[in-house]
Amino acid sequence: MESIRCRETTEPLGDSAQRDALALHIDPSRQVTLRFALTIPGPDGLEALRYARRTMIREERTRGLEWNEPSMEQPIVTPTEIHWPVFASDAAWSREKIRELIERANRAHEVMRASGP
Repeated sequence: MESIRCRETTEPLGDSAQRDALALHIDPSRQVTLRFALTIPGPDGLEALRYARRTMIREERTRGLEWNEPSMEQPIVTPTEIHWPVFASDAAWSREKIRELIERANRAHEVMRASGP
Protein backbone atom coordinates (compact mmCIF):
# COMPACT_ATOMS: atom_id res chain seq x y z
CA MET A 1 0.00 0.00 0.00
CA GLU A 2 1.23 3.46 -0.87
CA SER A 3 1.35 5.87 2.01
CA ILE A 4 1.18 9.63 2.30
CA ARG A 5 4.70 10.96 2.64
CA CYS A 6 6.02 14.32 3.72
CA ARG A 7 9.54 15.72 3.32
CA GLU A 8 10.62 19.03 4.79
CA THR A 9 11.96 21.44 2.16
CA THR A 10 12.45 24.49 4.37
CA GLU A 11 15.48 26.38 3.14
CA PRO A 12 18.44 26.09 5.52
CA LEU A 13 19.65 29.17 7.34
CA GLY A 14 22.96 29.09 5.46
CA ASP A 15 25.82 31.43 6.36
CA SER A 16 23.61 33.65 8.45
CA ALA A 17 22.82 30.84 10.90
CA GLN A 18 24.74 32.37 13.80
CA ARG A 19 23.24 35.80 13.20
CA ASP A 20 19.76 34.26 13.00
CA ALA A 21 20.32 32.27 16.18
CA LEU A 22 21.34 35.45 17.97
CA ALA A 23 18.32 37.28 16.55
CA LEU A 24 16.07 34.51 17.86
CA HIS A 25 17.41 35.03 21.39
CA ILE A 26 16.69 38.74 21.07
CA ASP A 27 13.39 38.44 19.17
CA PRO A 28 11.53 35.15 19.67
CA SER A 29 8.65 36.53 17.60
CA ARG A 30 10.70 36.28 14.39
CA GLN A 31 8.76 34.28 11.80
CA VAL A 32 9.98 31.49 9.56
CA THR A 33 8.07 29.63 6.87
CA LEU A 34 8.26 25.87 7.18
CA ARG A 35 7.78 24.06 3.87
CA PHE A 36 6.97 20.42 3.30
CA ALA A 37 6.67 18.51 0.02
CA LEU A 38 3.82 15.99 -0.05
CA THR A 39 3.51 12.73 -1.93
CA ILE A 40 -0.15 11.71 -1.90
CA PRO A 41 -1.39 8.49 -3.55
CA GLY A 42 -4.53 9.58 -5.37
CA PRO A 43 -7.63 11.51 -4.40
CA ASP A 44 -8.44 9.22 -1.45
CA GLY A 45 -5.04 10.09 0.05
CA LEU A 46 -5.80 13.80 -0.25
CA GLU A 47 -9.19 13.27 1.40
CA ALA A 48 -7.50 11.35 4.23
CA LEU A 49 -5.09 14.27 4.75
CA ARG A 50 -7.97 16.74 4.85
CA TYR A 51 -9.89 14.51 7.26
CA ALA A 52 -6.90 14.22 9.61
CA ARG A 53 -6.38 17.99 9.58
CA ARG A 54 -10.07 18.68 10.30
CA THR A 55 -9.90 16.23 13.21
CA MET A 56 -6.85 17.95 14.68
CA ILE A 57 -8.49 21.38 14.34
CA ARG A 58 -11.64 20.08 16.05
CA GLU A 59 -9.53 18.70 18.92
CA GLU A 60 -7.71 22.05 19.28
CA ARG A 61 -11.03 23.87 19.49
CA THR A 62 -12.41 21.40 22.02
CA ARG A 63 -9.45 21.41 24.42
CA GLY A 64 -8.18 24.89 23.59
CA LEU A 65 -4.63 25.75 22.56
CA GLU A 66 -1.78 25.94 25.01
CA TRP A 67 -0.03 29.26 25.34
CA ASN A 68 1.81 30.01 22.10
CA GLU A 69 0.78 26.64 20.57
CA PRO A 70 0.65 26.79 16.76
CA SER A 71 -2.77 25.89 15.36
CA MET A 72 -3.41 23.41 12.56
CA GLU A 73 -5.69 26.07 11.04
CA GLN A 74 -2.65 28.12 10.01
CA PRO A 75 -0.79 25.93 7.49
CA ILE A 76 -1.56 26.38 3.81
CA VAL A 77 -2.13 22.87 2.47
CA THR A 78 -2.16 22.06 -1.25
CA PRO A 79 -2.10 18.62 -2.91
CA THR A 80 1.69 18.90 -3.25
CA GLU A 81 2.91 21.13 -0.40
CA ILE A 82 2.37 22.49 3.07
CA HIS A 83 3.56 26.03 3.88
CA TRP A 84 3.36 27.12 7.49
CA PRO A 85 4.51 30.56 8.70
CA VAL A 86 5.31 30.19 12.42
CA PHE A 87 7.34 31.93 15.08
CA ALA A 88 10.89 30.63 15.03
CA SER A 89 10.50 29.59 18.65
CA ASP A 90 7.56 27.33 17.66
CA ALA A 91 9.17 25.62 14.66
CA ALA A 92 9.93 22.36 16.49
CA TRP A 93 6.37 22.17 17.85
CA SER A 94 5.00 22.79 14.34
CA ARG A 95 7.18 20.06 12.84
CA GLU A 96 5.85 17.65 15.47
CA LYS A 97 2.28 18.58 14.52
CA ILE A 98 3.02 17.94 10.84
CA ARG A 99 4.46 14.53 11.76
CA GLU A 100 1.29 13.75 13.70
CA LEU A 101 -0.87 14.98 10.79
CA ILE A 102 0.86 12.61 8.37
CA GLU A 103 0.55 9.68 10.79
CA ARG A 104 -3.16 10.33 11.25
CA ALA A 105 -3.68 10.80 7.52
CA ASN A 106 -2.02 7.44 6.81
CA ARG A 107 -4.23 5.71 9.38
CA ALA A 108 -7.33 7.35 7.85
CA HIS A 109 -6.12 6.35 4.38
CA GLU A 110 -5.79 2.70 5.48
CA VAL A 111 -9.34 2.74 6.86
CA MET A 112 -10.68 4.32 3.67
CA ARG A 113 -8.97 1.70 1.51
CA ALA A 114 -10.14 -1.15 3.73
CA SER A 115 -13.76 -0.01 3.59
CA GLY A 116 -13.69 -0.04 -0.21
CA PRO A 117 -15.26 2.34 -2.73
